[in-house]
Amino acid sequence: MKQENQQILGILAIIFGTIALLGSWIPIINYLSLIIAVPTLILGIIGIALSPKKQKTLAILGTSFALIAIIVSVITQFLFSNILNDWVTKYSHTYRQEIPYFEEEQGGNLPDTSIDEYQDEDDIEEDQGFTWTQDQFDALVEGDLSNRGQGGSNYQDIINKHGIPDSVTDSNNGDYQTKRISYISLGSESKAVILTFAKQENGQFLLIHKFSIGLDQEQQKNSDMTI
Repeated sequence: MKQENQQILGILAIIFGTIALLGSWIPIINYLSLIIAVPTLILGIIGIALSPKKQKTLAILGTSFALIAIIVSVITQFLFSNILNDWVTKYSHTYRQEIPYFEEEQGGNLPDTSIDEYQDEDDIEEDQGFTWTQDQFDALVEGDLSNRGQGGSNYQDIINKHGIPDSVTDSNNGDYQTKRISYISLGSESKAVILTFAKQENGQFLLIHKFSIGLDQEQQKNSDMTI
């Protein structure tokens, strides 16, 4: 009976050691494998110590599986953590470059276009300097954000076509300079186009982000008139 109990320790060490070893290669799951492998290693060592010489094989195998599972789990977690940190760093950098433009422009940074209660709406004239249409905005190409806007629309071409913007803001994002311009119409139907460019090594600015408000209103109006 005592020999059977000693042999059971080896069998349990093999079972749990195998389970821990199989899961040790998989990120996140290997945390559970590590939890299983540690007590299995202790169980296997006890089995080796108590079992007779000819019956130590199972306990030795179980202990070996548990030890390998611990080593693999630790290595996998380390590698996975580094990969995750690199991804988070890259994503955060991209997020800081792109998302704030949505938040800033949607958060009320555009000029107040509300009508004063003493002002007749009919007295507000449409801004004749605003030349943007939805089709022109859609035709703009956003360049590769991770490569300083390579492939994006050229700043000078846009200025030549639509004139001097209502506002220009220069800033630095990481290791390169950015330029954000705004075209704004404060007529009865407020419209705005906000574009952000990244400076290239040759001095040119290429588009990395575009944002618009109200351009589709005119298109919708024309569609309704056609109907």
